[in-house]
Amino acid sequence: MFDPLNESAIGRQLSQDSIPDIFCWTKMGTEAGQTLEAILKRKELERMAGGGVFAWGIGSSLGGGVALARQLSPTGKVDVIFTPMKSAPKQIDVAPSETVLWLNYIESNGCVAPLPEHLLITSRGGANKRSHYALLCHSDRSLSASDVDDFIYSTCARNLASSNPIGASQVTSMVRYGGSDCVVAGEAPYRVAFRAALHGQGFLKLVNPVVVQGPINELYNQACAAASASEWATLAAKVRKAARTQAELAMGEDLFALES
Repeated sequence: MFDPLNESAIGRQLSQDSIPDIFCWTKMGTEAGQTLEAILKRKELERMAGGGVFAWGIGSSLGGGVALARQLSPTGKVDVIFTPMKSAPKQIDVAPSETVLWLNYIESNGCVAPLPEHLLITSRGGANKRSHYALLCHSDRSLSASDVDDFIYSTCARNLASSNPIGASQVTSMVRYGGSDCVVAGEAPYRVAFRAALHGQGFLKLVNPVVVQGPINELYNQACAAASASEWATLAAKVRKAARTQAELAMGEDLFALES
């Protein structure tokens, strides 16, 4: 199985030949109190339960980047390439004061809609945390199927819209990728863990967070420990039902009302 923390390239031929000219690049690590290993396990269950469809939470908006990438792609298909972060996780990601589950997303027409039942998207919470973002992806391959011979050199990556370099602190970006002549001597590349394709709307703005605590947390932990896709689907639906019930009791308003 692919070890997302192993950055060693000893004995391997570094290759960027299969890296597309335009793609979405996201760096992954510990998030919302879960290690990368735990996140990958539950995302694989999610992918299998959803017929290949899974969601990957991200902290910042991509704006019109997805639409631009699809417009510039000859086929309209845009890959998402996942690489492990090089830096150690921040304490706020290792042990957040609270974790929230996102119930709904904003459709391209501006309407609020529930996320599919098999999707569980979490993030760290907070008093002012009213929205979050996610990539909606599809892959026919297991997320543990390694692309260990593929690497990304950050000096070859430019922001698709602005052409600015991709900063080390930028976790998710829509990228235009250059050729091998842009590689700086001695640069340590990012190893590609796996890839998928943007699916449907591709980029989602999430709304209506619910704190993961009490019975919701118990169900969530059970879902994360699921041994099969069918078990995941059953437990994920229970998590979402419990979270929606709590939200409706707490908010006393329509969950599908567009938040400002």
